Amino acid sequence: MASHTRHSAAVGELMAQHARLRAMIARCDQLADELERGAIDALALLREVTRLRITLAAHNQREERLLRPLLLDPASSGTAAGARMVDDHVQDHRAIQQALDTETSDELRRVLGALRAHLDAEDRLFSAAGPWSDDLGC
Repeated sequence: MASHTRHSAAVGELMAQHARLRAMIARCDQLADELERGAIDALALLREVTRLRITLAAHNQREERLLRPLLLDPASSGTAAGARMVDDHVQDHRAIQQALDTETSDELRRVLGALRAHLDAEDRLFSAAGPWSDDLGC
Protein backbone atom coordinates (compact mmCIF):
# COMPACT_ATOMS: atom_id res chain seq x y z
CA MET A 1 0.00 0.00 0.00
CA ALA A 2 2.86 2.41 0.75
CA SER A 3 4.13 1.86 -2.79
CA HIS A 4 0.74 2.84 -4.25
CA THR A 5 0.68 5.94 -2.06
CA ARG A 6 4.13 6.97 -3.29
CA HIS A 7 3.04 6.40 -6.89
CA SER A 8 -0.09 8.50 -6.39
CA ALA A 9 1.88 11.31 -4.79
CA ALA A 10 4.41 11.28 -7.63
CA VAL A 11 1.70 11.34 -10.29
CA GLY A 12 -0.19 14.10 -8.48
CA GLU A 13 2.97 16.19 -8.31
CA LEU A 14 3.69 15.71 -12.01
CA MET A 15 0.13 16.53 -13.05
CA ALA A 16 0.24 19.74 -10.98
CA GLN A 17 3.46 20.67 -12.76
CA HIS A 18 1.76 19.95 -16.09
CA ALA A 19 -0.97 22.45 -15.20
CA ARG A 20 1.67 25.10 -14.45
CA LEU A 21 3.45 24.35 -17.73
CA ARG A 22 0.16 24.67 -19.65
CA ALA A 23 -0.39 28.12 -18.12
CA MET A 24 3.12 29.14 -19.20
CA ILE A 25 2.48 27.77 -22.71
CA ALA A 26 -0.72 29.83 -22.92
CA ARG A 27 1.21 32.93 -21.83
CA CYS A 28 3.84 32.33 -24.52
CA ASP A 29 1.06 31.99 -27.13
CA GLN A 30 -0.51 35.22 -25.92
CA LEU A 31 2.81 37.09 -26.06
CA ALA A 32 3.51 35.73 -29.56
CA ASP A 33 0.17 37.20 -30.66
CA GLU A 34 1.02 40.51 -29.03
CA LEU A 35 4.44 40.56 -30.68
CA GLU A 36 2.90 39.97 -34.10
CA ARG A 37 0.50 42.88 -33.49
CA GLY A 38 3.43 45.10 -32.48
CA ALA A 39 2.08 45.51 -28.95
CA ILE A 40 5.27 44.25 -27.25
CA ASP A 41 8.91 43.89 -28.11
CA ALA A 42 10.57 40.53 -28.72
CA LEU A 43 12.36 40.65 -25.36
CA ALA A 44 9.08 40.14 -23.45
CA LEU A 45 8.37 36.93 -25.37
CA LEU A 46 11.98 35.79 -25.07
CA ARG A 47 11.81 36.21 -21.28
CA GLU A 48 8.65 34.09 -21.04
CA VAL A 49 10.04 31.38 -23.32
CA THR A 50 13.19 31.33 -21.17
CA ARG A 51 11.04 30.91 -18.04
CA LEU A 52 9.19 28.06 -19.77
CA ARG A 53 12.46 26.39 -20.78
CA ILE A 54 13.85 26.58 -17.23
CA THR A 55 10.60 25.31 -15.69
CA LEU A 56 10.32 22.53 -18.29
CA ALA A 57 13.92 21.42 -17.70
CA ALA A 58 13.34 21.19 -13.95
CA HIS A 59 10.06 19.35 -14.49
CA ASN A 60 11.63 16.89 -16.90
CA GLN A 61 14.44 16.09 -14.46
CA ARG A 62 11.93 15.49 -11.68
CA GLU A 63 9.63 13.45 -13.90
CA GLU A 64 12.47 11.28 -15.15
CA ARG A 65 13.62 10.64 -11.57
CA LEU A 66 10.10 9.73 -10.46
CA LEU A 67 9.09 7.66 -13.48
CA ARG A 68 12.23 5.56 -13.79
CA PRO A 69 11.51 3.47 -10.66
CA LEU A 70 7.80 3.22 -11.55
CA LEU A 71 8.49 1.97 -15.06
CA LEU A 72 11.31 -0.30 -13.99
CA ASP A 73 9.24 -1.88 -11.22
CA PRO A 74 8.86 -5.57 -12.16
CA ALA A 75 5.31 -5.43 -10.75
CA SER A 76 4.38 -2.92 -13.46
CA SER A 77 5.76 -3.17 -16.99
CA GLY A 78 8.95 -5.13 -16.36
CA THR A 79 12.48 -3.86 -16.57
CA ALA A 80 13.27 -4.31 -20.30
CA ALA A 81 10.08 -2.71 -21.58
CA GLY A 82 10.21 -0.09 -18.86
CA ALA A 83 13.82 0.81 -19.69
CA ARG A 84 12.87 1.34 -23.34
CA MET A 85 9.93 3.52 -22.33
CA VAL A 86 12.14 5.61 -20.06
CA ASP A 87 14.79 6.06 -22.77
CA ASP A 88 12.20 7.02 -25.39
CA HIS A 89 10.56 9.43 -22.99
CA VAL A 90 13.85 11.10 -22.10
CA GLN A 91 14.62 11.53 -25.81
CA ASP A 92 11.21 13.17 -26.31
CA HIS A 93 11.97 15.58 -23.48
CA ARG A 94 15.34 16.53 -24.97
CA ALA A 95 13.85 17.06 -28.44
CA ILE A 96 11.13 19.40 -27.16
CA GLN A 97 13.61 21.28 -24.98
CA GLN A 98 15.90 21.86 -27.97
CA ALA A 99 13.01 22.79 -30.24
CA LEU A 100 12.07 25.66 -27.90
CA ASP A 101 15.14 27.45 -29.26
CA THR A 102 13.17 28.88 -32.19
CA GLU A 103 13.49 32.03 -34.23
CA THR A 104 9.95 32.68 -35.42
CA SER A 105 6.58 32.84 -33.73
CA ASP A 106 5.24 30.19 -36.15
CA GLU A 107 8.00 27.76 -35.11
CA LEU A 108 7.35 28.61 -31.46
CA ARG A 109 3.64 27.88 -31.82
CA ARG A 110 4.43 24.52 -33.44
CA VAL A 111 6.71 23.57 -30.54
CA LEU A 112 4.20 24.79 -27.96
CA GLY A 113 1.56 22.63 -29.63
CA ALA A 114 3.88 19.62 -29.52
CA LEU A 115 4.58 20.28 -25.84
CA ARG A 116 0.83 20.51 -25.10
CA ALA A 117 0.28 17.20 -26.90
CA HIS A 118 3.14 15.60 -24.94
CA LEU A 119 1.68 16.76 -21.62
CA ASP A 120 -1.79 15.57 -22.64
CA ALA A 121 -0.42 12.13 -23.54
CA GLU A 122 1.39 11.88 -20.22
CA ASP A 123 -1.75 12.87 -18.32
CA ARG A 124 -3.75 10.20 -20.14
CA LEU A 125 -1.08 7.63 -19.32
CA PHE A 126 -0.98 8.65 -15.67
CA SER A 127 -4.76 8.51 -15.42
CA ALA A 128 -5.29 5.22 -17.21
CA ALA A 129 -2.43 2.85 -16.51
CA GLY A 130 0.31 1.78 -14.21
CA PRO A 131 0.57 0.74 -10.60
CA TRP A 132 -0.79 4.09 -9.46
CA SER A 133 -4.16 3.78 -11.26
CA ASP A 134 -5.97 2.22 -8.28
CA ASP A 135 -4.96 5.16 -6.12
CA LEU A 136 -6.26 7.61 -8.72
CA GLY A 137 -9.62 5.88 -8.93
CA CYS A 138 -9.10 4.64 -12.49
